[in-house]
Amino acid sequence: MKLSASLSLLCLCLNHAFAGQAPPADPVAENLFPPELVIQHQSEIKLTEDQRNALMAEIQKAQGRIVDLQQRLQKEMDALGALLKKDDVDEQGALAQLDRVLNAEREIKRVHLGLVLEIKNKLTTEQEVKLREIKSKIAAGQLPSPQAVQRVLEGKLKNVQEGVQGWQNEGRDPSKVAEIMQEFEPLMMAGKHKEAEAVLDRALKVLRQADRDPK
Repeated sequence: MKLSASLSLLCLCLNHAFAGQAPPADPVAENLFPPELVIQHQSEIKLTEDQRNALMAEIQKAQGRIVDLQQRLQKEMDALGALLKKDDVDEQGALAQLDRVLNAEREIKRVHLGLVLEIKNKLTTEQEVKLREIKSKIAAGQLPSPQAVQRVLEGKLKNVQEGVQGWQNEGRDPSKVAEIMQEFEPLMMAGKHKEAEAVLDRALKVLRQADRDPK
């Protein structure tokens, strides 16, 4: 049987097997809190300075480990791709390489889980209750998700950086923008994303106003 036909048959069998079944519950999403959610809403949950410092230390440690694991995963994926490109694929070799890919993915997931467990264990019961309320509001569309907030901030930050680079290329002095942007990182570290976005808006206003003014 040709590979394409085999894959079609497999998909057909899987579709029949899972037809009508609800997707399995995600115990991690239901019971734990991602770091970006906690940091974004630290004011609402009354996160203490000691808690925040401890969480940031755990996040930084996990990030370093994840970067290393992602590099390892990419190497294993590249090796698997090289095996699969061959006209005559070594089945056992490809399956062994797939195991290496899956092991790297498993280690990344373990680090992620370890981080959110550390976060949960540093929260009070009252803070967990408040975070569950916030998650419910996000699910209902009453609050933006951490990912949506991050996309907005990253987009505006990129615009500021490009504007400053443009000024520098033209020999213009971007010190006024740089002065405004000094407020950005402390606000982000404090989880005050609305205030941080307002700083970006001020910087963009300066850049745009200067571009409209005669040179």
